[in-house]
Amino acid sequence: MSYYDELLKKIPKIKRFLDTDSNCTIYHYTKPEKLLNILSGGTIRFSNALYLNDKEEIAYSYKLIVKLIDETEGLNQNLFEKIKNHFSNKYKHIVDGNNDFVNKLEYFTTSFSTESDNLTLWNNYAKGKNYTGYNIGFDKKKLITEMADNNYIPIYGSVIYDTQKQIKIIHAIFKKWNSLFEKVLNCKKTNEVKLFDVLFELIDILSIVSLFFKNPQFKNEHEYRIVMVNVFGAENSKPTGIVEKNGLFVPYLEYHFSKESVVSVNIGPTFEENIFYTSTNRMLMNFGYQVKEVNRSKIPLRY
Repeated sequence: MSYYDELLKKIPKIKRFLDTDSNCTIYHYTKPEKLLNILSGGTIRFSNALYLNDKEEIAYSYKLIVKLIDETEGLNQNLFEKIKNHFSNKYKHIVDGNNDFVNKLEYFTTSFSTESDNLTLWNNYAKGKNYTGYNIGFDKKKLITEMADNNYIPIYGSVIYDTQKQIKIIHAIFKKWNSLFEKVLNCKKTNEVKLFDVLFELIDILSIVSLFFKNPQFKNEHEYRIVMVNVFGAENSKPTGIVEKNGLFVPYLEYHFSKESVVSVNIGPTFEENIFYTSTNRMLMNFGYQVKEVNRSKIPLRY
């Protein structure tokens, strides 16, 4: 069991907010050319969370953490001033381009949805009436189990859009680690190493949970995320690549999934659904996915 599994076990109620450990199919939406690359190569990319398309997406959680520290009474000032400074600096690094922030611990993420036929997501990948999006249905439990078996460190769960639920989770974390910090302080012989352990654990758990918080305006996406933890430059770290996206140089991890973890391929709304259906089946046969389901969207198109 990884350090992060042990960390999440300390807050089981919050872990259940993210994932109940029941199995389901999760869907990775993509463009047709990327679908071809994913299925032909058997790989899916996890991008560094700091360089997502919308820089405010991850900064959203950091701002919320800092705001709640200022508003919450009874917190140990010594501990939470350090926490506040940490997340304030991370926010400045993302938004203001502050280059003083260096951290070898990186989080890589890719997005899925719990919905197979989501109009909001289809609209992100469709261009005109003859160009549609696709999604790949993955067996969640098989995909995550295989990641762990391949020595990756997956952290997973549904994105939380409800602001009050986000606040409740952060407050619960504050309370838990504030209590742990005070307990060490009140020992007859204060242990500085244990105090630092509590500090770093609190930074880690807030950093992890913040990756699953998103502005409520995106709730129609029903997003499910898998996050990979990687320590850049460490002896056992996974090799990363770099891809250019909109002028940014984005680090990524490439994960090789098994064909057994793929459940289906789903085609977005299109007027030419029959030819899209047959061509998708032929493509899957070409790459050895013959027994997978191919489904057509049930969302009607309008002229």
